[in-house]
Amino acid sequence: MIPPIRTTAAVAACWLACVSTPYAETGTPEHDPFAKQDSLPKMIRVQVEFIEVSHPQYTELMATPRKTTNDTDLRARLTALTKEGKATVVETLAATGKSGQKATSESIEEIIYATEYEPPELPCNGVSGQKSEPNPNTVNGPTPSAWDTRNTGGTLEIEPNITDDGHFIDIRLVPEIVYHVGNRVWMEWKDDHGKANIEMPDFYTVRMNTSLTVVDGQPFLAAALSPKNDKGACDPTRKLMVFVRADIVTVGK
Repeated sequence: MIPPIRTTAAVAACWLACVSTPYAETGTPEHDPFAKQDSLPKMIRVQVEFIEVSHPQYTELMATPRKTTNDTDLRARLTALTKEGKATVVETLAATGKSGQKATSESIEEIIYATEYEPPELPCNGVSGQKSEPNPNTVNGPTPSAWDTRNTGGTLEIEPNITDDGHFIDIRLVPEIVYHVGNRVWMEWKDDHGKANIEMPDFYTVRMNTSLTVVDGQPFLAAALSPKNDKGACDPTRKLMVFVRADIVTVGK
């Protein structure tokens, strides 16, 4: 008995059926394991920008009362001022974390310095274990007895939470920029080699510690701070406008 002859169309259909199944099961749109986007895990990306303007410029920008947390138009005006050279982006900090958990990002340099000193004393001559007299010709200088560490640079700490409706984000955040602006003489001292003054470092800090509720993807002006001048002191003629934006990002989308 002669077997039936298959047509070219039938052979092609059979071949497609055989080769399409493995690929469909491993990620084609018809069998996408990530098809239900609402069920995918989500994280929050928080960005904080420090933008510097003059104090008169800041006053002009804020002349109109703002009734909403959506500062998209205000941020756009700052972008235009930056292109005109009338505003400067001083720093941008960002961190991403899970809802309900803390996250920290740091760009820092650690400065370790002494905070306490033992007073100067006269050394004694003699053999250890025997009574000796102080040597009046030599004095031991102040000796460090306690130390501290200060992080200079930018640090951002966040604790975001997505609300039940999925459109808003509650954030507790602490953005901070710390500058080492110089050293201050704590005690004047001379040794056998000349001046050996005891100095303590001076720092200048711009920091915000707050809790906010923002809309997903919308920038919000959260604070205005005064930057340092060239001497490391507060400069009220300029302002740092601090913008916060939080984005809900979906894993695998």
